Amino acid sequence: MNSYILGIDLGGTKVMAAVFDGDHKIISRARAKTQAWRDDEDVFHTIAATARRALTSAGIEAVDLRAIGIGAPGPLDPDTGYIIESSNMQFRNFPLGPRLTEAFGCPAAVDNDVNAGTYGEFKHGAAQRARNVLGMFVGTGIGGGLIINGALYHGFSKNAGEIGHIIIDTGGPRCGCGNRGCLEALASRTAITRDIRRQIKRGVKTSVKPLLKRETDMLSGGDLKKAYRAGDKLVMKVMHRAAKMIGIGIGSLVNVLAPEVVVLGGGVIEAMGDDFLARIDLSTREIAVEFATKDLQLVRAALGDDAGVIGAAMLARERLARH
Repeated sequence: MNSYILGIDLGGTKVMAAVFDGDHKIISRARAKTQAWRDDEDVFHTIAATARRALTSAGIEAVDLRAIGIGAPGPLDPDTGYIIESSNMQFRNFPLGPRLTEAFGCPAAVDNDVNAGTYGEFKHGAAQRARNVLGMFVGTGIGGGLIINGALYHGFSKNAGEIGHIIIDTGGPRCGCGNRGCLEALASRTAITRDIRRQIKRGVKTSVKPLLKRETDMLSGGDLKKAYRAGDKLVMKVMHRAAKMIGIGIGSLVNVLAPEVVVLGGGVIEAMGDDFLARIDLSTREIAVEFATKDLQLVRAALGDDAGVIGAAMLARERLARH
């Protein structure tokens, strides 16, 4: 029986696909820019094309696949494989799982992209020995995943873990979800770019100004890292505020969930150094009650870009085993 699994990680910036062999080792990868502003059919075409390139690179065909696992921005229904909607993409009631099954001829397991990333870190990364884990991935947006008593937690709505949309500042900026003051609207790369752009318009000097000529331009993690390390005062100020906001969000969640490990990942976390992580840790411990943080570990994700595809493929393989 074929043992290949295809793992896909769909985000607002890029889509990545990886082929896994029977030992759950990656044997090929492919990636492309998502261009999330495009309509759902165009984005799906990019997903499918990226997946096919990964198969070609692995030297296999769709008929050789046992299953596909994909992590995608939600809210979504992991049972039906439908994306209900997405604040950063154009999907509305889109049958992502069924469409992948139709295109590749095998079962497709769909879950939240950060659930997949958190699950990858839980199974093969920074949280392998823990039973209760909070995952937070800071990139274009901010997403979360919850492992409770050793299992991925979906909740009654099937969409638990939307920690980017906890309210940090009730009078804060408008979020893509429609609310004001969400963590995502205060500390994601989108929010960081917005805050820097506003300060540039007020005449504040910064080395990243040439990178933001168009309203659609977005600072990358690498751009922020370079400016931060060079001592750019505006970038440092905005990044320090983002770290504080992230810590406030984590600290509040630690009080509710009491995890053993908090795993931080995503493009912003990967780009920034240990100083940024230390600021988040300090802010977390200022907010969380002391007994909840006594043995708490706040760690950097270990799998980098592979976390999402590893987790998605694991979820697909485990679903196959159950059914």
